[in-house]
Amino acid sequence: MKTRKLQPKGYSLLNSAAIGILLIFALSELSFAQKAPKEVTSFPPLNKVQMPDVKQVTLRNGMKVYLVEDNEYPTVDMRAMVKTGSIYDPADKVGLASITGTVLRTGGTSTMSGDEIDKTLETMGAYVETGIEQNSGYVAMSVLKADADRGIAIMADVLMHPAFAQDKIDLAKVELRSGISRRNDNIWSITGREFNSLIYGKTHPYARYPEYATVDNITRDDIASFYEKYFHPSNIMLAVWGDFKSKDMQKKLEAAFGNWTPAKTEYPEQPKVDYRYRYTINFVQKPDVNQSHIQMGHIGGVLSDPDYPALVVMNEILSNDRMFKVLRTKEGLTYAPWGYYGSEYDHPGVFNCGTQTKSQSTVYAIRLMLNEIKKITEEPVTDEELQRAKDSYLNSFVFNFDSRSKIVTRLMTYAYYGYPLDFIDKLKSGVEKVTKDDVLRAAKGHLHPGELQILVVGNKNDFSEPLSSLGDVNEIDIAIPEPPAAAAPEATSESLAKGRELFLKSMNASGGSEAFHKIKNVCVTAKILRPGEGGDMEMGAEITLVYPDRVHQAIKTPMGEIKMVMAGEKGWMVTPQGKMPMQEAVMKQMRGDILREAAHFFTHADELQVQSLGEKEFAGAKSLELLVSSGEESFHLFLDPQTYLPAGVSYRTTGREGPVEVQEYWSDYRDVDQVKLPHKSIATMDGKKVSEATIIEMKHNVEVDPTMFEEE
Repeated sequence: MKTRKLQPKGYSLLNSAAIGILLIFALSELSFAQKAPKEVTSFPPLNKVQMPDVKQVTLRNGMKVYLVEDNEYPTVDMRAMVKTGSIYDPADKVGLASITGTVLRTGGTSTMSGDEIDKTLETMGAYVETGIEQNSGYVAMSVLKADADRGIAIMADVLMHPAFAQDKIDLAKVELRSGISRRNDNIWSITGREFNSLIYGKTHPYARYPEYATVDNITRDDIASFYEKYFHPSNIMLAVWGDFKSKDMQKKLEAAFGNWTPAKTEYPEQPKVDYRYRYTINFVQKPDVNQSHIQMGHIGGVLSDPDYPALVVMNEILSNDRMFKVLRTKEGLTYAPWGYYGSEYDHPGVFNCGTQTKSQSTVYAIRLMLNEIKKITEEPVTDEELQRAKDSYLNSFVFNFDSRSKIVTRLMTYAYYGYPLDFIDKLKSGVEKVTKDDVLRAAKGHLHPGELQILVVGNKNDFSEPLSSLGDVNEIDIAIPEPPAAAAPEATSESLAKGRELFLKSMNASGGSEAFHKIKNVCVTAKILRPGEGGDMEMGAEITLVYPDRVHQAIKTPMGEIKMVMAGEKGWMVTPQGKMPMQEAVMKQMRGDILREAAHFFTHADELQVQSLGEKEFAGAKSLELLVSSGEESFHLFLDPQTYLPAGVSYRTTGREGPVEVQEYWSDYRDVDQVKLPHKSIATMDGKKVSEATIIEMKHNVEVDPTMFEEE
């Protein structure tokens, strides 16, 4: 596993150019158009599916095992299901199960480090993987038959003797924080996550997700305790398939797991789903997109519901037939409308339909979808629709059996949740028997078209009709909560007076208020270096900043020129791959960069609260520390005690791996139009150097071409 390098999202005028590059590649999305396939009206009969012979045994310590002999390939595969899950995470430590599942493997064992296991498996052409999902944990292994004994020993060692190495825990937490920081980048991710929260509730175990604070709360002791509570042989089902004899394999498993002592686990109560049907309109504003993502629905069902076969057919007709024809074929509003009557093994799933459409057609598309959901509950489907839906489902049925892995793991999953092992055969038989009356009855009984929850993620400024035309709108805030920063000393009249005095001294030493107020724009030519494993990457930058809120950056990289433009509330990027809207998170960082520019904070002295925090070492020298605040934004400004020139700033921001502390060290002061400004800046994040910028030329109050802030 490779560790992602921590990268910042924004620094000062000198460094922000380098940061923009890091975000561009994470933001690009490719869209692919497809021609509609020819409509298939008939299908040949299905071939009979041959089920393998499954031998069920129980080891002496209580571990249940499913053995399937298959000598087609000289391999042995194993998959264990562990009765645990993220539903058992404490509310203040969401992410605990996920980290435990990751470090179970990466953290090594009492006899081998995770890296040593990697090397050993690599030489064998094998793998061992682990993880914990919402309702279960897993350990999977694949190995050549000749190395089966060694592979089984490693898998057993991982399951029975995990070491939970601290450095691998730290790495797993970095990975989780990285996911949190990027969770609002992708509109699909936002829509699915927030819709799930509408159905189950934001804090419900079936919908909640990690935050920086919950990840920070997790310790190694928590991970070890979670493992000790749930990982016991009596809580594990193990499936083994491949080239072996069942009697021999049973002996090998007894030898590998025989010393694992069984124990009884007291499980917390299964989370309950208490859903109230209601009609709601919900919205997430995402100004950097030109299409809306729409999702609507309500609570779904469970797989054991007798109506489930009819619901499968109903869903095929509603989502893959009618909505496709109306929204795509007839109206041309979307490429791929979709829907799913979600049913889970042990709790109600989610019924939802959705699509992506241009912003202008958002409300119109919603009305069309609502109409189709209502219609299927009021009148029977046609014979053609029924047959087409059943054929479509039944002819994809074979893909449930196209590998031994799918077959065996499915059987084990049925056993895990207490379903009969022939459940899928019964489902197939049930679908074959579904009638038009069954579909109408299931739709009437399970769909509530007047009590749908509707979610739209998009840019309301581009809607042709406001969402409020559909009802009262609940606007959802998706801002990522940051853990509280270290509390600053309480401001006193003395610390504020001293802070103001030092701030004014710094302003006067840098050129004075009058000189700074004359600066209306800044144009910079700079060289930027970014450290990397293969050496520093050098980039050229042309940066134009027009106060108070316009920035144009043209950055020459080895991959081509990249432009980043912010013009008030709008922002966009132009890369060799094309133009794209700038994400709000990037624009927020750029606004912060402006706030921390000397030419800005010295011209807004009267609007700032400045508190003296005393002396502190900064850049290896004694400095005077000031806390500068403007509304909710704040940063630390460090002054040279001899010259009073700013030595740099520090502030808290959100990097690719979550909240980080950034330090910018300023030097090489030069006179530019009667003010002294730094021409070199080194930025570090959590103490590690991430960029170095050198200004080659700086000009003030030049004639700026206004078209550079106009979208092409």
